[in-house]
Amino acid sequence: MCQEKESILIHYDVSPIDLRGHLFEVSLTIMKPQAGHQLLWLPNWIPGSYLVRDFSKHIIGLYAERDGHHLTVDQLSKNQWQVETGNSEQAITVSYQVYAFDLSVRSAYLDQQQGFFNNTSLCLAVTGQEQEPVKLSVHPPADAPDWLLATGMPRESGNAHSFGTFSAESYDALIDYPFLMGDLTIEEFIAHGIKHSLVLSGRHYADSSRITSDLAKICEHQINLFEEAPFTSYTFLTMVVGDGFGGLEHRNSTALLCSRKSLISANQTQMNDDYQLFLSLCSHEYFHSWNIKTLKPKVFLPYQLDAESYTEQLWFYEGMTSYFDDYILHAAGIVDSQRYLQALGDTISRVERGVGQFQQTVTESSYLAWTKFYQQNENAPNSIVSYYAKGALIALCLDLTLRLQSDHKVTLAHVMRDLWHEFGKTSLGTADDTVFEFLKRYSGVDVSELLEQALYAKESLPVTELLENFGVAVRPKIPTDDNSSNGKAVSNSASVTLGARYKATNSGLEVISVYHDESAYQAGISAGDKIVAIDHLQASDATISNLLSRFNPGDEVTVHAFRRDELLTFKLIFVTPKKSSYSLSVQRPEHLNGWLSH
Repeated sequence: MCQEKESILIHYDVSPIDLRGHLFEVSLTIMKPQAGHQLLWLPNWIPGSYLVRDFSKHIIGLYAERDGHHLTVDQLSKNQWQVETGNSEQAITVSYQVYAFDLSVRSAYLDQQQGFFNNTSLCLAVTGQEQEPVKLSVHPPADAPDWLLATGMPRESGNAHSFGTFSAESYDALIDYPFLMGDLTIEEFIAHGIKHSLVLSGRHYADSSRITSDLAKICEHQINLFEEAPFTSYTFLTMVVGDGFGGLEHRNSTALLCSRKSLISANQTQMNDDYQLFLSLCSHEYFHSWNIKTLKPKVFLPYQLDAESYTEQLWFYEGMTSYFDDYILHAAGIVDSQRYLQALGDTISRVERGVGQFQQTVTESSYLAWTKFYQQNENAPNSIVSYYAKGALIALCLDLTLRLQSDHKVTLAHVMRDLWHEFGKTSLGTADDTVFEFLKRYSGVDVSELLEQALYAKESLPVTELLENFGVAVRPKIPTDDNSSNGKAVSNSASVTLGARYKATNSGLEVISVYHDESAYQAGISAGDKIVAIDHLQASDATISNLLSRFNPGDEVTVHAFRRDELLTFKLIFVTPKKSSYSLSVQRPEHLNGWLSH
């Protein structure tokens, strides 16, 4: 070990020391620290998740020593420390604990069932040596010696899926390899000649063979699209919980969080919405291997992890990815056109339900991701537009327009492939106008006006008109209730709605958000109010549909609700509900022209 540490200047040791207390212990050995003092720092955010999360707040008891003697450590800021090294450049060791109880894909988690961490949460960077190669040794917990370990980080020692030592060429690489440990289910498969792994932690009943078969189709399709993969292996690290959803892309893996019901079981033969959502999530994060991990904005080259890095391009990096995630499920033969169009209808409904798209452009949404999008409040439907959802619709409009103008010779997939080869594979990065200028290279097409309007205007996109050219009809309908705006066909539209999203509680309906200029808004009802009665009858999740079915637009009712601990009375006049569910169907299959199979 001594010889190993002499050749590697930075070595981390990570141990899950307290499963009940959710504590990792980290020891950082710096073989050649700076004489006088050595600065250390921890990222304030993790690439792919645009919110300052202050991971350093979870560090406990940091100290430094050399040859058994303690060194003075001063904390300079929330995420920076200075170790007094004197005149010597001899090795020092910095030790600390990290509290890990965030069950998400963004930070770190540890309990008696499983452990997960991103190195942005655990590993301090050594100032001045960020470009040096590093090693990371992960040790099994004493209370669970039989746990397995999975990661995409290159292995130096230990058998496959065992604890051991791993290496990375730099700190930037180190923080791009998440780790998952526990009683893991591991299913390997080959896609395009490349080894892939599906890793599941947590109690589940998944038909892993069926899932990996579908994942292989997704991976094959995407690698074929870009003509090559920017990795030599890939791992889907999946934490299975009762209720949860999320994903975060990495250079040769993704960290996923999904609900147990999202993993199809052996006794389920038909595709269902939950499983489709899981496959879409996997498709989304896998597509990011090209579109944000290698092709990325110039401002992210390199990432500045101490503070926000602003870009107006997230509409492209998340929006394009959000279009292709569902589209590839269909193109790869996993879901039929009806299921794909339902997912597309969901996306249209997400954009059209509120008035946010008329208050904010998609480039503004991208630029303000750090504050408005990642810190959404109850007024979000009225004030912001999602660069994911509207970005996906922009991608749809671009794809359909390119196909129409080029007689189906140029598609958005061709553009993505060409962009990646020129700006991603070469690590050039993109400027705000790169996509604009790049699209001008394709003869016979001109999407400048469409793109200008889509990115910088606060208005709806020409989705319906473009889809009609491909034989797809878009039918906006009033949903069955306030919480059901989606892409499913509506058989029984509500006669009236509250114009507010709500959730059921034991004591009434808690209002989550209120849509501007609809019934609840005009009555003065606010987010956080708890509606207990409508027309002097108890309001609950079980009774709300029956209650509202008695009324028509123009009718006035009394609504009782608690705001904090005060009982308030509102006079609510029902207005005509908004058509916020969008049902799509193929009416003229002969016009699909290869965009969809039918």
